[in-house]
Amino acid sequence: MNVLFLSQIVPYPPHGGVLQRGYNLVRELGREARVHLLAFVHPDVLPTEATCRESQVALGKFCEAVEYFPLWPKASPVHRIAGLAVGALYPRPFSVLAHRSAAFRGRVAELVETKKFDVIHVDTIALAQFLDQRWATPTVLTHHNIESQLMERRAGAESGLLARLYLRRETKKLLAYEAKLSGMFDVNVFVAQTDEQTLMGRVPGLRTAIVPNGVDIEYFTPNQGKDLPALIYTGGMNMFANRDAVMFFLSEVWPLIRKQVPDVRFFVVGQDPPKELLELAARDSQIVVTGYVNDVRPLVWDATVYVVPLRVGGGTRLKVLDAMAMGKAMVSTSIGCEGLEVKPDEHLLVADSPVQFADKTVKLLRDPSRRGTLGHNARELVERRYSWRMIGGQLLEAYRLAVENRRQKR
Repeated sequence: MNVLFLSQIVPYPPHGGVLQRGYNLVRELGREARVHLLAFVHPDVLPTEATCRESQVALGKFCEAVEYFPLWPKASPVHRIAGLAVGALYPRPFSVLAHRSAAFRGRVAELVETKKFDVIHVDTIALAQFLDQRWATPTVLTHHNIESQLMERRAGAESGLLARLYLRRETKKLLAYEAKLSGMFDVNVFVAQTDEQTLMGRVPGLRTAIVPNGVDIEYFTPNQGKDLPALIYTGGMNMFANRDAVMFFLSEVWPLIRKQVPDVRFFVVGQDPPKELLELAARDSQIVVTGYVNDVRPLVWDATVYVVPLRVGGGTRLKVLDAMAMGKAMVSTSIGCEGLEVKPDEHLLVADSPVQFADKTVKLLRDPSRRGTLGHNARELVERRYSWRMIGGQLLEAYRLAVENRRQKR
């Protein structure tokens, strides 16, 4: 199978979120398909020519060709401010504006004209702008989450009036864009059934497939860490959902836990920690902010309980799957484990109020037997359901479904 894979970001290095999913899926596709990858470079992820070359070498092991394009709002702070200002007036979602690129558009058209692709994979709806419905090639669109739902949740969590108004307007634009563009694809791929049901309720008649997030079960394995009371959360602080989760936890939950377990520590792992988080850590020595780390495993192994206090999000959480693969006992909000085939009290504990979250975390800190049972069950689940080899096979099946759907339309 010959695949044109359009990505909103270079899927390398495979450290969390969309990078981790993209890298592992491209790797699995490369076992059975010829992949031509076009991707936008994010300078905060690949800041130098050397890191770009490194990524091209790594991805070139699985891809027939790898081509990169600049993402204009990230060219400089001035570009970002200009993008946000223009975005306030732009009729389409900001993500569509941010990915506008004549070079990318021209290259996609050139490749479709000169090469015979079996499938065009569009890895986010903002890139749907580069397709022409007149092309004969079957198309697949991935929804990592429902973007309008994610924006709506973010607006609800925003305290500033102007920011909330801006996000609500983006929500309306995303709702309209999803309704208009999703139907043009032969298959819409979702990472969770809840997302599939949400969009199908808004856009009847969609042809769909579920390809969930996965985990490298050979890399993320259980290991005995230090026997000290410690909590951990991992996730890039450059993402609103992660910042909101950590600040909510520290303001509403952490003081309740500290009253009952005075010597507990909380490790926050992820790039670009915000100023207010660093200030909290400076006042409380039991809050440890690591920033970005190359390998989160030693820190997760040493932690007693993995906490997921997410209030905003969509899709399925790669960080949760990684922690489950390492056999960690976990306390999560309902949103934090949304979309995963987990059972509360069997694979993890679920709590949505600060008091409940603190109470369940404290109980786990004090009960090593319960932690062991939850961790064992979590590891067993990801081995059975979420290995990348299995997930890659499901994506290939989605491609075959797209080919069949296109054939039936003729």
